[in-house]
Amino acid sequence: MCRMHRGVLFVALLVAALLVAGATSAIGAQTAADTGGATFSDPAGDVTTAPDVTAVSVSNDDQGLITFHSTIANRTKLGPDDVIAVGIGTNDPDPAVGKRDDGMNFILGLDANGAFLLRWDGESPVEVDPQPSSVTGSFTGGVATMTVRQEDLAPGFPDNSVPISFEFFVLGILFNGFDVSAQDDAPDGTNWSFKLSEPLRAIVTSFNVSRTVKAGTSLVALLGVAHGDTGAAVRSGKVSCKARLGGRSLNGVGKFVRLTKSVGAFRVQSPNARCAWKIPKSGKNKTVKGSITVTESGFTLTRTFSAKVS
Repeated sequence: MCRMHRGVLFVALLVAALLVAGATSAIGAQTAADTGGATFSDPAGDVTTAPDVTAVSVSNDDQGLITFHSTIANRTKLGPDDVIAVGIGTNDPDPAVGKRDDGMNFILGLDANGAFLLRWDGESPVEVDPQPSSVTGSFTGGVATMTVRQEDLAPGFPDNSVPISFEFFVLGILFNGFDVSAQDDAPDGTNWSFKLSEPLRAIVTSFNVSRTVKAGTSLVALLGVAHGDTGAAVRSGKVSCKARLGGRSLNGVGKFVRLTKSVGAFRVQSPNARCAWKIPKSGKNKTVKGSITVTESGFTLTRTFSAKVS
C-alpha cells in the first residue's frame, strides 16, 4: 500500500477492517490481565492468507511506555498489503468523544512502512498529528513490536487525566486494493484488558500560552498535570512563575484554578496550574520569555514559552 497509512486512504481502509472486527471483537466478557505485564493467546490456523495472530504480550515500564508484542505465525516479514492493528479503548472520560461503538478510541498500527497512531474523533479515526515520538514499530522473527506512551493515549485538555487501564484487540489484516481481503481477530468474540503498573509519576497533559500578547494586558500560561499511577489530574501544589521582558523581570502570580469548559452538551471542570503576568505598555514590540513550574508530590515539571508583545 506504499505509504498509504500517512493519508486519508489508509484511514478509510482501516475503518473497513474495524467495521468487520466490530461484529465480533467488541462483544463478550473481558479477559483480566495481571498488572504490569500479561500474555494472551489466540488459536493458530484460524486464517491462512491474512497475518495469523497467535500470541500477544503487553507490558509497561516505569515511565509509562506500553509495549505490544504480537506473534504472527505465518509471516517472516510484513508484505505491502499487510497491517497489524491494535484497537485500544482507554475508557476515555471525555463526554464529547467517549468510547466509540466497539469500545476503541485509539488505533496503534504497523505496516511495511512503519508504525502509526490514529485516534477516534467521534465519527472516524484520524491521524494523531504530529505523531508522538513514543510510537515505534518493527517486525522481526515473526513478531510485531509496537510501543506508545501512556500520556499519548490521554484525552488531554480539558480533562487532563491519563489512562491507567485499557481494553484492546489485535487485528491481522490483508488488503486487496481498497478491500479487506482477509483478517484475523484476536481474540475471537471478546476484548482483552490490561492495567498499567508504575511508580508515582507526574505527567504534563496540556500546556497553553499565547504566542502574542497586547501591551497593557495580561499574559496567561496554563499547565495541566496528572498522576501516572492513578490517572487523576493534579489539583494542588506549588506554582512558580518566571518571565522577563527584554532585560526586565516581570512579577507573576501563580495558583491552581478550575476552569469550566463546555464540551458538547456537558460542562467539564478542568484543574490547571495558572501563571499570569501584567505586560507593561512600554513593552510593545518586545518579547516575553518565561516559564511555568509545578511542584507536587516531590516532582517538578516546567514548561517554557516565548511571546511577542504587540
